[in-house]
Amino acid sequence: MAESDFIVPPPGLVPAAPETRAPETAAPDRTVRAAPSRALPSRGLPSFAPGRVAPDAPLPASPRPEPPAAPSPAGSATWRLVGASGLEIVVDGVLVLGRDPVAAAGSNARAVAIDDPTRTVSKTHAVIEPADGGVRVTDLRSTNGSRVEPPGEPLRELAAGDASHVPAGSALYLGELGLRVDRVVRATV
Repeated sequence: MAESDFIVPPPGLVPAAPETRAPETAAPDRTVRAAPSRALPSRGLPSFAPGRVAPDAPLPASPRPEPPAAPSPAGSATWRLVGASGLEIVVDGVLVLGRDPVAAAGSNARAVAIDDPTRTVSKTHAVIEPADGGVRVTDLRSTNGSRVEPPGEPLRELAAGDASHVPAGSALYLGELGLRVDRVVRATV
């Protein structure tokens, strides 16, 4: 007799098929099943090395609409932070930036989450607020620090806990995530 290539499992190893009931006596199926998992699209934000910010690079449209914010004080400019991947954050008030930021209770700050696949941006990384000629940045004692590279100047580390002026056209690095500080151009009537 020729042997088959099929291996027969020992008895009891494979469970028997469940018995089925006749349709007229079958109870309704009340099994809760999990929805099939699916991968969510990721808008990875590429980081770039210091000194490689392209101030003349075209600015893409904002990936998502920003929630309305309180109007800026009279006479102050509105600024934005622009990432290489199209990330755009309008700095029209006090913002707390990070991967999962928390604004202090009772403050007028707005928490803004940043997608950072490299995880070099801390959960609550820095406070950004508009200032004359640029923005004011306070590093919140983040793990990977904050750095600024003003146009034509060398890269410098920002002191944790101290507010530092970052002029327009500068590259701002939160960890390894690079952002350019630009003035928002608004249409006039």
